[in-house]
Amino acid sequence: MFLLSSLSGCVKTEETFHYVKLSQVACSFDGDGNTPLAITVETSPAAYEITPGDTWVKAEKSEEDNTLILTVADNDTGAERSTVITVTAGSASREITVQQLTRDNRIARYRKLDTFSSMGGAMSPSGKYVGGFSEQVDENDMWYFTPIIIDTETGEKHEFGPYPQSLYALSQANAITDQGLLFISDGQNGGQIAIDLTGNIFIPEAAGYTNKPEVSQTSSDGKYWVGYIQAGMFKPLLWTEGTVAELPMPALNYRNEEFWAGVLAHGISANGEIIYGTSWENDDCGMLYWKNNGTTVEEPRWVGDDIRRLTPVIVEDWMGEYEYNLVDGCICTAEITKVSPSGKWIATTYRKEEVGSDGFIAYVQRPAFYNTETETTTVVEDYGEATGMHVTDDGIAFIGIGTMFITEGKVYDLNTGTDLGNMADWVAENYGIIIPGGVIEYISADGRYIFGTSVNALGSGFDDWYIAPPLQ
Repeated sequence: MFLLSSLSGCVKTEETFHYVKLSQVACSFDGDGNTPLAITVETSPAAYEITPGDTWVKAEKSEEDNTLILTVADNDTGAERSTVITVTAGSASREITVQQLTRDNRIARYRKLDTFSSMGGAMSPSGKYVGGFSEQVDENDMWYFTPIIIDTETGEKHEFGPYPQSLYALSQANAITDQGLLFISDGQNGGQIAIDLTGNIFIPEAAGYTNKPEVSQTSSDGKYWVGYIQAGMFKPLLWTEGTVAELPMPALNYRNEEFWAGVLAHGISANGEIIYGTSWENDDCGMLYWKNNGTTVEEPRWVGDDIRRLTPVIVEDWMGEYEYNLVDGCICTAEITKVSPSGKWIATTYRKEEVGSDGFIAYVQRPAFYNTETETTTVVEDYGEATGMHVTDDGIAFIGIGTMFITEGKVYDLNTGTDLGNMADWVAENYGIIIPGGVIEYISADGRYIFGTSVNALGSGFDDWYIAPPLQ
């Protein structure tokens, strides 16, 4: 079910305002398997009436009368259907438009992953699996964690555990392979667990290191894993068929100084040819990449090095006066889906720096996309402060509006330099279904699978979701 908008209606009488406020006025349901949808209702006068639409939708008040519960029957008609429910309070009224899709064997499927932890989940490179975990707490404040792997082709769900926090305190689902191996960070013991479709668990290790590594992403065939380990500094790692090696690091860090914190590898293209990561020193997060030809890995280069500029300045602030290198360059944080499946494109954020009148560093950030074949960067100015989220091999770019807590996504054609509209509009046009606003984080190479995130119905957090082809 999908949130489209929130509106209110009111009518003024001689003595008071009559109004109806609803948390949403349009929603869409899948063809079957739906859970009830709660809509918050605020009215004056407090008593309100519900005029139902068609019989396939049931609308009932909660016990407190401040919530309207919509329940829909499965759609066996073979076609999409819609109806309108009217909420009336005094002389004010408001309509709720309800749409329902056909069953899954006719159209692309949209599935919310609201059973996953608030930290979200991950999709495998080809889209075959999504993975995450749920969490529960008992009456003794003991937490339990249940890893979940979903086969997006069949809808089959694999659940394991629950495991108590004393065994595994799961904190973040990092990656899942096309073979169904899910990597989840363990906040209790450090490192990760890796769990497969049968529930077998092992702890990823890096030979020669004392600390435990973290796997961030894998190639589609599962041959390559990338990640990092903290061994004094952070070191970027590449596993090739289970054998781990350190990736080469630049001679100097993002500001052309000696490294003191290091570099992490975060993502790899589905074909395994392009790896990217970030420096991890203060808020620098300079984005770099490596080319992997299967036998050797080239020396890293900074993403966007064609437009990268360093400017030495003297800064005077609360720390006193000191020398500092301003950098206009490309950055990213810990996202694992910035590279297109073939590695042709990398989504990034171009950040320009200057010393403000108060002596502090001021930033201007724009979404940017780096072509690893032409080694050129396209900076998109159309959306102001925004972030490059993901990009396809054919140059369709997905942009998050803002730089933190991103809730709105845009689609942009890098080939023609044109805006393709909001993410939800683009999905409706290309996949024929209505989904909530939000951002697309990943699209498989064949374009049939999409992974994204949206603000949940309560506005209190985010839900992951995916789109998959119709069930056969």
